[in-house]
This record gives sequence, C-alpha cells and structure tokens, in this order.
Amino acid sequence: MPKKKKNKTKKKSKKKTFSKNKRRRTIKKNKQRSRKIKRNKKTRIKINKKKKIKKKKKIKHLKKPHFFEKLKFKFQEYIRRIKIKFYIYFEKLKIKRTKKDIIKLEKLIKLERKFAEQKIKNRDKFRIQLVKDIKNEERKKIYRLKDHLWSLGDRFSNIRARYKQYRQNIRNEKLAELEIRRQNREEARVVLEAEKAENALKQKLVERLERFSRNMKSIVFQINKRYITKKRAPLRFVDNITESGECLIKNDDAPTDKDYLILLYVEGEDVSQRLNNPICLDDKTDIGYPKNFQPQNIFDASDYIIDRLAIMFDKERKLKK
Repeated sequence: MPKKKKNKTKKKSKKKTFSKNKRRRTIKKNKQRSRKIKRNKKTRIKINKKKKIKKKKKIKHLKKPHFFEKLKFKFQEYIRRIKIKFYIYFEKLKIKRTKKDIIKLEKLIKLERKFAEQKIKNRDKFRIQLVKDIKNEERKKIYRLKDHLWSLGDRFSNIRARYKQYRQNIRNEKLAELEIRRQNREEARVVLEAEKAENALKQKLVERLERFSRNMKSIVFQINKRYITKKRAPLRFVDNITESGECLIKNDDAPTDKDYLILLYVEGEDVSQRLNNPICLDDKTDIGYPKNFQPQNIFDASDYIIDRLAIMFDKERKLKK
C-alpha cells in the first residue's frame, strides 16, 4: 500500500513541471514575436522617411524654373488677367443692353394697355351715343304717328273683327279634327274587339284540334321507333294548327307538305263555320273520300290512322318481294 502512494505523488510532480515549462516557452515566443514586430515597424518608418526625402529632392529639382520660363509664365498670367477683365467688361455691357431692352418693352406694354383701354372707352361712348340717337329718333317717330292713330281707329276695328273670325275658324277646324279622331278611335276599338273575338275562336279551334295532333304525333313516334326499317325513310309529323288549322303526316324525304300521307283539317271559310263542322281526315295512301270525325271520337281517328298506315306498309313490303 505505501508503494502505490509514492507513485501517485511522482506523477503529480511530473505534471506540474510540464505545465510550468510550457508556460515559459509560450512567454518566450510571445516576447520574440513582439520584438520582431517592433523591428519591422522601425524599418518601415525608416524606409518611408527615405522615400519622402527623395520625393522632396525631386520636387525641389523640378521647381527650379529657368529665367525665360518665369517670364513666359508671368506674361501668360498677365494676358489671362486681361482676358478675364475684357470678358467681365463685355458681360456687363450685355447686361446693360438687356436692361435697356427690358425697360423699352415695359414702356411699350404700358402704351399698348393705355391704347386698348382708350379704345374700349371710345367704343362704349360711341355705343351709348348711338343708343341715345336711336331713342330720340324713335320718340320723334312716335310723336309724328300719334296724330295719325286717331284716323286709323276704323281700320283697327276691322282688323280685330277679322282676327276674331280667323280664331273662330281655327277653333271650328280643331273641333272637326277632334270629332274625326273620336270616330277613328271608336272604329279602331270595334276592329280590336272583332280581332279579339276572332282570336278567341281560333284558340277554341286550336284546342279542339290539339288532341288529334297529339295522338298523330305519338303514332308517328312509335312507328319510327319500332316498325320502320333502316332502308325506308322515317315518317314526319308537321303541325300547322296555329297558322292554317292543319296538321299532317308525310315521309321525311317528301319535298313539300303537299306530298302528305294523311292530312287532318276542318272544312269552312270562317273560324265560326270550322267550329261547327266535323274534323276531316284526308288519306292519300289510298284514293278515296275524306273521312269525318266528331271531336269526341279521338280514339276512332287514331285507330283509323294506324290501320291506314299499316295497310300502306304491307303494300310496300309486297312490292319489294
């Protein structure tokens, strides 16, 4: 146990000595560096002083001019001063001239203003004098005409009577025009009422035929959807009830509406006659007379249309075979 303690103490002493030596070395190095820096500074200062001295010597050597050069330099300075003086003198002359011109212009502007004001005053005076002269002349004319006015009393009375007659004629003409307008309005009202009544009858006719047209449209749709082949042209439904009171079924490739297959219409010249007459179905698939239906027989009419179209399709198939 005591041996181990001795070793520990030795190690501690060694560490202390090493740290002291390291410190001493660092101190020495720092001192050496500071000395070097000082030396370098001193050498730089000496070099800079020498350079400055050399420059001063060169400048002194250059600054020593020759006698003729001095004279030349003095002469040039003298001429430069004279030029400057002349330039200043000419500039002053220019300024004086410009001042004189400005004064002249101001005087001219003042004279022009005075002349314009005088002109305006003279014009106003002339106008006032003219107005006074015209008034005086008119007064003189009035005084002259006063004596003649008494003699013109009968003429004025005739003129007044004629004017009254003229106003009465104008009033009568306006009353006649108003009467004509009133009559025209009554005629227009009668015409409008007649048109309204006719439109109401047309609407009734349209409502009467609308049921048949819907059935025909649905028949065409169902046939085109189910029974028509690809090679044959489809059927087409044309609704002209609102325009002419007709609706028809035709082939889609037919050029005009006259080439129809089945036509639905109402006979009669007027709308009132058409409302009373039965509904007709004209069939071009088979030459025959048109068939009449009452408004209640919608389903009979649709059955008739289906039968006629079925017969037409059978004939077409037989012809193809």
